[in-house]
Amino acid sequence: MKPSTKVQALGGAALAVALVAACSSKPGPVGATSDGGPRDAGADATLACPPSSLDEWVAPAYHPAQPKESVCSALLINDFYNSCLGPSASSGACAQSWGAGEDTAHTLCQACLITPSSGVTWGPLVDYGNGSGQGTVSVNVAGCVELLDPARVTCATSVQQADECQHQACDAICPVSDDTSFANWQACIGAAANGPCLGYLMSAGCVTSEDAGPAATCVSGTDFESEFIDIATVFCGGAAAD
Repeated sequence: MKPSTKVQALGGAALAVALVAACSSKPGPVGATSDGGPRDAGADATLACPPSSLDEWVAPAYHPAQPKESVCSALLINDFYNSCLGPSASSGACAQSWGAGEDTAHTLCQACLITPSSGVTWGPLVDYGNGSGQGTVSVNVAGCVELLDPARVTCATSVQQADECQHQACDAICPVSDDTSFANWQACIGAAANGPCLGYLMSAGCVTSEDAGPAATCVSGTDFESEFIDIATVFCGGAAAD
């Protein structure tokens, strides 16, 4: 069983971000790719940071999708990916366009693209970082499903709970600050997906590319880049190009 959504590590920029991905993995997007049944204690013991026990954990209340805003052009969404998330992203490139002193178009777009995990509503990227440019952020597949197919909010809730379970299992015990710690976090996510979070991941299987219907866009991305662009466009796209 693989993680349900896409994740990436925060990239040391003004707004460092990261997402959970089942099919892409890099310092930025992260996703465990191990398949199979629950891991036993011996397997987890070989990890740098095995998942935390979630015996007492209860999934939090659902975070509804942030209402759609047409504030990002396709050009801005692609620039955000290339400058702040993609393989050629850097703190300098990200800060130049998306840091302090950015123009109104970038400010409005960025506010739509990223929301903190503590927020009441969530946008396309959910920031689980610690406020210092480190940590991870998840692509909000659940919110995308809610926006495109409101009748499936129960399924969207299952998808969100699976994502939250993985973060709960690994974020504190395996903090991300560089490539090595990110790889350790990915391994932890893989163990959590096949262990304490397996039930949540099974429930999150309610939405797949085969049966997603109106929400097919939310799960049709083939890698981190396409997943981010598709979902960011659902939440924030439609603005005229600069």
